[in-house]
Amino acid sequence: MVAPGEETRSAAVVFPSPALRLLSQESGTSNGRTPGKHHMLRDVKQPTGKVKHSKNKQHVFTHGLHRLQHFSCDSPVRFMMYSEAAAAFISLHSDNTVCLYKADGRKQTSLAHLPFMGLTATKISGCLVGWGPGPVFTLLDSELRCLDTARDALDIRACQAAEHSTELVTAGVGNVCVWSVLLMRCKVKIQEGLQLSTFNQMALAPPRSDRPHRAFVVCGRVVTVVDLDAGKVLEHKNDLCSRDITAMVYCTQLDCLITASHELSIRIWSPDWELRVAFVGHNGVVNSLFYCPALNMLLSASVDCTICCWNVEEGDVIECVHTEQENPPVCIGGTRKGDSFYSFSHQGVDFWTIRSLYTLHCKLKGDEGAPLRQILVSPFPAPFPTRVLCVSGDRDIVLVAAETGAVLTSFEAKERILCADYCLQKEILLALTETGTVLQANTLTNPITLMQEWKGRGQGPWQQRDHVTDDDAQNLPIPGPACCLVLYSYVAEKQRALEEWRRLQERRGCSHRNKAALDDAKNKFLTILGQSGGCVSVLKLDNGTVLYRIPAHNGQRVTTMQVYPENGCLLSTGEDMTVVVWRVNPYVQECLSQQFSLHCGQPQDYLAALGPQLALTFQEPNSGIYNLLHFNLLNQSQTEHSHKEGHLDHFTGLCVCPDLEVFVSSSLDGTVCIWNEKNHLIRTLQLNTVPECLAYSGFGGELFLGIRGDLYRINCAKFLPHNYQQMLLYTYCAELIPDMPIIVNNKRNVRADKDEEEELPVVGSSLLLTEDMWRQKAHESLVTSNMDLAALLQGSVKCKKGKPPSTKETKKEAFDRYMKIIYRLPFNIKMDFEDTSDLDELSFCPEPCDYKPYFNKPRNPPTLKEHPESDSNIPVEEKKEKKAPVKPNQRQRTTETKPKTPLKFNPLPVAKDIPKKPIIVEKYEEPLEIICQIEKPTPTPTTPPRRPKIPTPSPPREPTPEVPTFLKQLADSSWFKDLYPDKKCIPSTLSPEDFSLQLLGYLNTSSTPSKLKTLAALHTLHNQGLLQNTDTLYQGLIDLVPKFVRPRMSPVERTLLVETLNLLVRLKSGNYELVKKLLALLAFKKLDLRENVVRMLSALGVNEAEQWLLPEVGSWGLELKDQSDIWKSLHDRADCWLELWISKYKDHDRYRFLRSTAKWEPSTFKMVDVLNYFCSVKKDEYRKSRCVAPGCKNTVILPLNDCSSQPILRLGETYTMARMSRPPGIILPPLRNRPFLTHFPNFISLPLSRITLRPFHIYTEEDWVKASPRRYFTLQQSYVEYYR
Repeated sequence: MVAPGEETRSAAVVFPSPALRLLSQESGTSNGRTPGKHHMLRDVKQPTGKVKHSKNKQHVFTHGLHRLQHFSCDSPVRFMMYSEAAAAFISLHSDNTVCLYKADGRKQTSLAHLPFMGLTATKISGCLVGWGPGPVFTLLDSELRCLDTARDALDIRACQAAEHSTELVTAGVGNVCVWSVLLMRCKVKIQEGLQLSTFNQMALAPPRSDRPHRAFVVCGRVVTVVDLDAGKVLEHKNDLCSRDITAMVYCTQLDCLITASHELSIRIWSPDWELRVAFVGHNGVVNSLFYCPALNMLLSASVDCTICCWNVEEGDVIECVHTEQENPPVCIGGTRKGDSFYSFSHQGVDFWTIRSLYTLHCKLKGDEGAPLRQILVSPFPAPFPTRVLCVSGDRDIVLVAAETGAVLTSFEAKERILCADYCLQKEILLALTETGTVLQANTLTNPITLMQEWKGRGQGPWQQRDHVTDDDAQNLPIPGPACCLVLYSYVAEKQRALEEWRRLQERRGCSHRNKAALDDAKNKFLTILGQSGGCVSVLKLDNGTVLYRIPAHNGQRVTTMQVYPENGCLLSTGEDMTVVVWRVNPYVQECLSQQFSLHCGQPQDYLAALGPQLALTFQEPNSGIYNLLHFNLLNQSQTEHSHKEGHLDHFTGLCVCPDLEVFVSSSLDGTVCIWNEKNHLIRTLQLNTVPECLAYSGFGGELFLGIRGDLYRINCAKFLPHNYQQMLLYTYCAELIPDMPIIVNNKRNVRADKDEEEELPVVGSSLLLTEDMWRQKAHESLVTSNMDLAALLQGSVKCKKGKPPSTKETKKEAFDRYMKIIYRLPFNIKMDFEDTSDLDELSFCPEPCDYKPYFNKPRNPPTLKEHPESDSNIPVEEKKEKKAPVKPNQRQRTTETKPKTPLKFNPLPVAKDIPKKPIIVEKYEEPLEIICQIEKPTPTPTTPPRRPKIPTPSPPREPTPEVPTFLKQLADSSWFKDLYPDKKCIPSTLSPEDFSLQLLGYLNTSSTPSKLKTLAALHTLHNQGLLQNTDTLYQGLIDLVPKFVRPRMSPVERTLLVETLNLLVRLKSGNYELVKKLLALLAFKKLDLRENVVRMLSALGVNEAEQWLLPEVGSWGLELKDQSDIWKSLHDRADCWLELWISKYKDHDRYRFLRSTAKWEPSTFKMVDVLNYFCSVKKDEYRKSRCVAPGCKNTVILPLNDCSSQPILRLGETYTMARMSRPPGIILPPLRNRPFLTHFPNFISLPLSRITLRPFHIYTEEDWVKASPRRYFTLQQSYVEYYR
């Protein structure tokens, strides 16, 4: 905004490319360029700013570009740059001296004398290159000592480093060269076509997939584009501006070229040389440009001693700062990080930085351009998390975590929201609509679930139960609808409230709430409404029942309310220009009692209280006075501030910082003022934007601001004097509970089922856990684990309990536990790892083993050669001999009583490795034979014949390929066999979407008849509703249309193109790209597709396209200058034409909105609406042209507007109808014969406008001379049958 008395200096001129092209055609210029400034400033947006001086008062802090230090120089600066190798800024002077400027602010004069024209940093560590004047190219180290010199250098006047490699590019008189710094030789020399040019400006564009590495060099007003990879000149652009170019830079992020010229403007060019934006704001020539990629900001220095900052992406000016120097800045530059900038002139060097007073805290998802109207911070102290409630636009409410800035949940109302409040302890949102309805919603879900709607609460007439007399009940006005709302939260048992809140967090994602839990006997939460009839009503939080209401403010509207539970009071202001202080007792029914009222004599907008000190804002726009008054509620005194200080425009917010004991106010003049208790201005924070609202964050000196619809954060404590900053040292902040976002429920239950909620019994929390709650818990655990892993990687985890010292006992205990966990061994076991077993004494251990062996040292079993007769020895026979005298119950006892049988087997028993059948072994040979059979079984004679029987059963049957169901209808087509020669390769999991993508690829390679059949298949699948990838299919088909278009097409090719367009119409009717291609086809006469295209447009809903749209589009082909590619030229022309008429339609829609009383909503329209609007405009123009001027005889005057819908009376019935009393509507006679109409009423009463008794205009005496004497009426239209 521009303050009164300040000079408007900067503006941004935005050019949409299609509109620019049409403007240039109307003015007679070519290629869409405007040569003069007077053409550029026509029909453009010009957001203006103001020039800020760098020397400000001591108590004013400015957001944006701020000068740090100035260094005067004995010799003028010739060149300056930043060197990462030297970690300093380096300046070259006219006397060949070199100065270094360190980061700590020290200036150091180097002993070296460098005669170079400039320096360029390289990507080789610790190396610089000094170049010019003339053929000079020298490699330097970080201390500016010469390392190597190029032998084959040409004239150099500009040098830059490539972004994608270690190469350098130079330009000079008649040459552009590419240098290898490692080899110090020229790799590419481009001289052809450049002999007569002297290049002083250069910009490099990195290579892309579709474009090579290019260099833009300037000579006068001509920009030459050079292909550095191929070593050739691509083009010369001499129509970008009418005067010489003074500065140039390339923006890689936005892929655009930025130029400045003697025309006092800065222009942004797209890759196809379309003008995107033109910045106008300097009063002198711009002699230097610098683009900072980290900040996405363009800086420009001009001879008018100003430095401007521009937002290239949004096309707007950020700020303009005066350098306060006699000599203008010659050049401006800085680091890539954007932390420091420099500018130098003939007088010296200035260093600048970007001072950020505020930072973005949360990007809200509201309507684009909608302001942030209210910010409310939850008042509960730690360990409760701090949350911020934001009311954005008309209907959006967003809940944000104050610590992290994450969006927790959101709510969208059906009506406009006046104000809202939030109860953190109960997780309840209260919102007041413009109709006076209070909405109660559950904030445990995302989005927020609507629970109850309280309509008309407290609006009824006064009664005796309201504690008013009969006379007052008759004299007091009806309370009326509510116009403001606050929530009074009194927490007596904080620990109980915290436990209840923790239990609520376990039910995140659940939309069902127990209403009985909202009524608390100890912790009270009251909803207080201020109503338009001068009434303050108190409602219960659980069901909205009116607990108490009392008249206030002499029956006039209540405008503002503020609650202070720590003091037990409520403040309210009204249109009677009084402030009422109420005492609140939440435990009784008569909870409000008026203490005293304060008459101010002026309407108040905002109020805030700090102890007994009350601050009020008063605004007198007529006199231009905006005051902040302090009232002491104890002694009834007031304090005003000086009129020379403070705001210059309307207030937008007022709050209190209790920790600093200050008041903070914001205004439309873009300032935030900080006041002490004595109403003295301490600091002024000058923002470069307008703060929409203001709120205290709850701790320290941090505030929340609403700026351009988003939530920003500002720490005003660091800008205050030192004694205020010391006050924060004595504040204590407990550790907050982590606040996790609520996962989004895609079902979007706007309102909980009321009947189901009432029937839901009070059960345990374990029964109420729904799927959403489990998902929420899983999400929170995942976030917590990620935070723990990040803390471990960063090394920020500290063990609260220190590690005890290590001793022999702890080491032994740790080793035993390790062996127990890993090897499942008992404690204190001694293991012998040597193999002490004897193969001659081998037996099985009869004693059971308690542990399972995990390792065994391998042993070599005896070979079969020593016992060839082992195959005939079956141990089962000997078992029977031994088992005969032994009873089953004595078998184990017998084995235990024999001392000779068991032998020691030291490594580990292998009893579990033998077959499960119990075997009693008496001889040691038999176990050896059994082991041999297990380890290396002897082949039997019956095994060879079994091998050929394995493959013989029957030849393996090939699995029958299962073709998906949707493909069976297409499997017999010839093109399908070309696509899938073998049906076996068709995957059974093939979806219709994947198949449609394969068909798109097949359309590129198949013949024209096959393409027609493929399109028919796509038609069939789409009609059956099998294709869900409409967007992908549409984009693929729309890309194929240019390939199908040819000047001379066969009937089959023409049919293919028509069928493709028909399918596109079915996929997305009225899309921008489709309409653009239809218009291009309509203009292409050689294709002979006009009838088909007109039929498609009519099917889309375009009225009278053949009559009005066809003549307009048909003339495009005659205006083409380039006939080489007619389709591309017509396609571009259609794009420009649509952009122009879209802008006209938006203006028409905006004009209709201004004339109507409807609420503002984001404009939504279809391309069919734009085409219908064009046809209506052409139709009106045609009618106006057909209207004959008055005075001509023997002519019938046609009405300008269509009167077919208006009734025309016969002349003989006017007097009769004048005596009849007719209703405002008209009743049509019933239809007797209606065989095709069902459920039709007997008659329809249409609310038509009143019929005038004089259907013809009555001219005055002055008009008789001008008007035609002939009047008429149409006899055919005067009968009732005409309207049937």
